[in-house]
Amino acid sequence: MSSAPLSSSSHVVPHESQNFLPPDTESECSDSEDSDFDPVADLSSSDESDLDTEFTSETHQSGPAIQIQRTSHLRANLGDGLASKIKATLTVMDGLGINLPILLDGLSWGDPGCNLDAKIRYERSALLNSTELPGILHRWWRPPRAASNKKRRPKGAKDVMQDFAVNCSLQVLELELESLADLFKSPAGLDVTEEELTGVSLPKMITEVKKNAPNLWQVLMHLTRSPTQLERSPKKDPSKVSFSQDEFCIILIVIAIFEYTRSHHRGRLQKLFAIYFKFKGLSAKGFDTLHAIGLTMSNKWTGDAVERISNAAMGEMEQLMDRFPWLLSYDNALLPFKIFSQRIDKKSLLGNGTAATVYIKRSALALPPMANRSLQEFRLDGLRRPLTALEIFEISETSTGRQHTHTVFTVLKFLIDSPEFNFESYSHHDSSVFAWPAVRELLCGPDHTVLQYLLSTVNIQEASYEDNSRLIIEWLRQLKLGGIESQKKIGLDQVMAWVGDQLTVDRLRNLFKFRAEDDNSFERLDWLVVPPGFLHISMAFANSIHKQHLGTSKGRGLLAAFDLLGRKGLHSSKTEGPFFHDLNETLHIIADAQIRELWLQVSGSTKLDELRKRSPTELQKIAEKIVAEHASSGTLVTLQRKAHRDELKEQSTMFLRDVLPYIIFRAAIKHGDVGVMEDMIPQLLFRFIGGKNSKYAIEMLELLQGLHRDWPPEIRDFIRDHCWVLNNTGRRTGHMPIDEAQELNIKDIKVTHRSEGPNIDWKYLKKLHPAIHVVRSVSSHMESEFKTRVRGWKHTVPKKEEDVQGLQKWYRASDTHKFKPGRKITTKSDSDRPTDVVTRGETLANWIDLRKIDRATHQHWDSDRSDSD
Repeated sequence: MSSAPLSSSSHVVPHESQNFLPPDTESECSDSEDSDFDPVADLSSSDESDLDTEFTSETHQSGPAIQIQRTSHLRANLGDGLASKIKATLTVMDGLGINLPILLDGLSWGDPGCNLDAKIRYERSALLNSTELPGILHRWWRPPRAASNKKRRPKGAKDVMQDFAVNCSLQVLELELESLADLFKSPAGLDVTEEELTGVSLPKMITEVKKNAPNLWQVLMHLTRSPTQLERSPKKDPSKVSFSQDEFCIILIVIAIFEYTRSHHRGRLQKLFAIYFKFKGLSAKGFDTLHAIGLTMSNKWTGDAVERISNAAMGEMEQLMDRFPWLLSYDNALLPFKIFSQRIDKKSLLGNGTAATVYIKRSALALPPMANRSLQEFRLDGLRRPLTALEIFEISETSTGRQHTHTVFTVLKFLIDSPEFNFESYSHHDSSVFAWPAVRELLCGPDHTVLQYLLSTVNIQEASYEDNSRLIIEWLRQLKLGGIESQKKIGLDQVMAWVGDQLTVDRLRNLFKFRAEDDNSFERLDWLVVPPGFLHISMAFANSIHKQHLGTSKGRGLLAAFDLLGRKGLHSSKTEGPFFHDLNETLHIIADAQIRELWLQVSGSTKLDELRKRSPTELQKIAEKIVAEHASSGTLVTLQRKAHRDELKEQSTMFLRDVLPYIIFRAAIKHGDVGVMEDMIPQLLFRFIGGKNSKYAIEMLELLQGLHRDWPPEIRDFIRDHCWVLNNTGRRTGHMPIDEAQELNIKDIKVTHRSEGPNIDWKYLKKLHPAIHVVRSVSSHMESEFKTRVRGWKHTVPKKEEDVQGLQKWYRASDTHKFKPGRKITTKSDSDRPTDVVTRGETLANWIDLRKIDRATHQHWDSDRSDSD
């Protein structure tokens, strides 16, 4: 058989450098897949795996590596005669009566006889395991063409191969999608529990999808970027191009939609999105649209799920209440109801209701069985001998030393918190001098966090005593404690702490007084203890300082500082809106500016960073000197007794003497140091008396009476340690007052997780609100997973440093803190000369003894009365 000469148009295997070669490589196969041995003659009755049994003989013992080597050896010996030999082979085939299609069909398991022939099997394995096969297939799909050739490219087997590739891909992707079914299923009956909803981890799901569906993931990942985008990537290798987490999440969501369209049981992500969007204000129409594209569950499912979440939350709360101590708080909630289609009998209105929350602290010790009886006995003793003014002065005197320590620490903290001092790089930053001087600091950490469960909001106001009486029955009914047996158990064996703002506590306390002659212990509310909320006490404290030191814009009081800082909303005191937040922030800024200026003045430094050379002990002594000479009652009295008084110096001393306790009080709440909070109650009492705030003066007096007379030691410790502040983060500075937590829950009800629509009414809200704590967890989890939590999560004071430095220059220019004999406040307004309300409150201590008359009305107690009724 002669060799024909090579023609210019002959198809030869191109060199690797030619630009039309596809960059494909062949994947490795196992030895069992390389064999051609077929023990079954009839292919149609054979299993495909049986056709891959390894063929061995003395003459044809082969494997992929040997076959590849043999092909390479044959190619090396071809020389330039490839075309002629192929032509000769085709000529022989013509003589045998077959052509290339018949040859390839028979070679590819097309005939039982061919399947049994060793030679044919060997050559088939050589082809299928050859490195040339990917190039052959690629050229069949896209025949090569020289760059200079302008003719239309040959069609090749493009249509056939594309159909074949699509069919193969569909089968592969179909199997991979089905392998992911369990990943997207949620457990029946437990699909909307907090653990299931917040247990969805997108990174873990992405890892599982990549592992179990690599081809599907690769296809979708490739489609997220166009070839042009990939070319612009710094890394040219598409397999090494970095994809963002957002793109991974998009791919995962696309796959989740595929799974959900296949089966509604595979809606794990859809359920999570539905709960999240429901409480982010998505309307029913929005739900219909997103459900139509498979991204969320339907609006009806979501409404039913919310009810299931509420029922589950109430059931979980009841179980925890049987195991751990708990307390309750409630407050009024004004909820707007919008009408989307106006009617004469149906108009928009502002609903006035009440929301309540149950708090469960699992680390708290339960009260002993006889706590109820012990409480009644201590109350009886307290009624007979209420606290006197002298005793309160003694209590105040006992805590004076500890308060002084915290005042010095606060002055020191203003220095170390200043950017100019740069405390982190200070060589003695780990000194114990800079640690919070704890008195009775609560434990913190994950084991000491408080669980919150919202009760159903009801359309009952808390304005009147009758309303509060109805609320008591309503809350007990929701807690499954409204039956006769439960009431009997409460009256005889239990003690409950209900916390609220001043109005709530005052109403409950007076209800206790009005029911003094009722028939049994439950009706008399002997089981109820009502500690006040410290958020509202803080607000009253700040408002008292605002009223005392406001002054005029021409003086050196708060109003002049507000004008300098541009705080126009602080000119008059308010009880609603962000007034307290802004006032609290501004009081800290003003105190910071004055204390920094005093650090420079007392130490003789020109810059705060010069103080970095001083030791912690030296800094502490300077802080003590600042307190003693510029922020104490003793210095204030000395200044007032001088023959030639300096009114401006007196004003600045009084302000620092008054504002530093407020800052300490707020810091103690954040640290959970209830000991410091308790130490400051007498000072708050004197301030409220001198400031003519009789309502909060009564609250402080009642609180002192409870701590020192009315409450047994175990109840006193429970109230102080668990009913003043809570911690739902586990962080040391993560504590907040109970009534602040209630306000935040009402904010979630009214704003953050509100529901709007034509069917929103009190009945729906009653069903909805117990689910809020789960919704809050879901929202936090979603924002953490999608990295959107940073927006609005952290709060910083805008331009704080700029404001502090501006005020500091202002005080320095006027020599506010230097004594100048005979200096007068030039304005004619009396408000620029603040009254010392604390000292005035101390002088009005006889008012405290007048409370005996009011408490004498409680003398209905009979020590021989039996509660067995």
